[in-house]
Amino acid sequence: MRAERSATMPFQRWCFLIAAFVYITAAWFGVGYYGEDEFQHVILLAEHLCGHVDAASLPLDYHEQWRGMLLPTLAAGVLEALALVGCSDPFTTTLVLRLLAGALALWVMHGLLRTLRGQVNTESHPALVCTSWFLWFLPVLLIRFNGEALSALFFVRGLSTLLNEGNKKWPSGIWFGLAVLCRPAVILLPLGTLAWVVLQKRLDRKQLAGVLAGGAFALGLGLVIDTIAYGSFAPTLWNYGTAALGGKEADRFTTLPWYQYALFAVKYMTIPIGLIVLGAYGVLLVMRWKHLLVWIITPFLVVHSILPIKEVRFLFPLAPLVPWLLIAAWDALCARWPQAMQRPGWMRALFPFAVINLFALIIACTTPAGNGRIALAQKIQVIHGDQAVRIDHVGDWRQWIPPFYLPQGSTEYFTDKIVPSGTDTMHLVIATESKGLDRVESLGTIGPAMPAWTHCWMRWYGLEDGYDPLVLYQLRIENLGH
Repeated sequence: MRAERSATMPFQRWCFLIAAFVYITAAWFGVGYYGEDEFQHVILLAEHLCGHVDAASLPLDYHEQWRGMLLPTLAAGVLEALALVGCSDPFTTTLVLRLLAGALALWVMHGLLRTLRGQVNTESHPALVCTSWFLWFLPVLLIRFNGEALSALFFVRGLSTLLNEGNKKWPSGIWFGLAVLCRPAVILLPLGTLAWVVLQKRLDRKQLAGVLAGGAFALGLGLVIDTIAYGSFAPTLWNYGTAALGGKEADRFTTLPWYQYALFAVKYMTIPIGLIVLGAYGVLLVMRWKHLLVWIITPFLVVHSILPIKEVRFLFPLAPLVPWLLIAAWDALCARWPQAMQRPGWMRALFPFAVINLFALIIACTTPAGNGRIALAQKIQVIHGDQAVRIDHVGDWRQWIPPFYLPQGSTEYFTDKIVPSGTDTMHLVIATESKGLDRVESLGTIGPAMPAWTHCWMRWYGLEDGYDPLVLYQLRIENLGH
């Protein structure tokens, strides 16, 4: 047993070191954000807490006191600490936030793997290690300093603590509470976990009371932080819950059918991998309905499928559990059909999926987040430094760059016709590649938002969304007022 453990340790250690490199790479290239919440409800609120943004510029969620202030407070602390050492560059500060989230992800996933060592078959453990570190979407999602990623990490840490041996279970309650503070809907995950724990009689009453007490402590701490940050008593969890149940918060979103999350999973995980993940969930649901993952995932999916609001980011808190889901389903199939599942042909059949995953991992970890508009802002900083610029957007609001990422005094306009500003302000234009502005003589192309080598892949896999990368141009005017 000791020899077997010593043989596996170098493998696990090498996987961890390579994973650390992958996470750092994803954080380095992952400039920007995927969802508006990451900026509007974290960075912008942090800027407000630091005194850099007026309350009038904040989103509706702040004025309605729907948003918990745990993450903005942590982000504000990081921004203030960097300011003390003379760093106020927006791209450096957000990189630090991504690196911190990535470091937390490495720690949490390492702890989960240690916990699951006895939860899967011994021969399946190397596969669990590889998928936990290198399933392509995990590094990309878990380095984001936003509610979805951090709620997932806090929940998984609480789950690991709960499943570990030992009598003290109250820390798991604290982690569960922190997860809920980051994203209230995540409360369904610890509730499913506790339901399984109670029915399986895995905890005694004292331990269960400790978990609940830890959760209550974390939620109380969140209430104190919210009250201080808002300047008045602010029960944000209650406010958010009543707004969601009353439909007030839903008015801003598009209503989608109940099966939309299955379509999201297949498309955004790539079709082959998405189908395998859905199949793995179906296997556990049919063959091992008492499995903990079924009790965690099912309530979360059912409630989110019933609600009319559906966005792919709502599924992100489940992402760290996907490797365990895949291996648990494989073990279930091996237990049911041991001879059929041990055939060497399975390795050859799964090899193409490994190639697709590696290709997707490389692309995802070296491509800016979202549509790359913040990467264009970084190009502007590299070329023009602190010089104020004028940006004409030939397109829609999805091209708009928040002032946080632009030099002070910069302006942005949406237009269909490019007219020289008549001032000495540097005049730039952002448009999609299909606009064909590279053929306009007065414009010089600075560069696209995305790396050129990813364009072909992203355009091919765009499906119904299509893929039309943003391009940054500069107006060629020899003399502006001189």
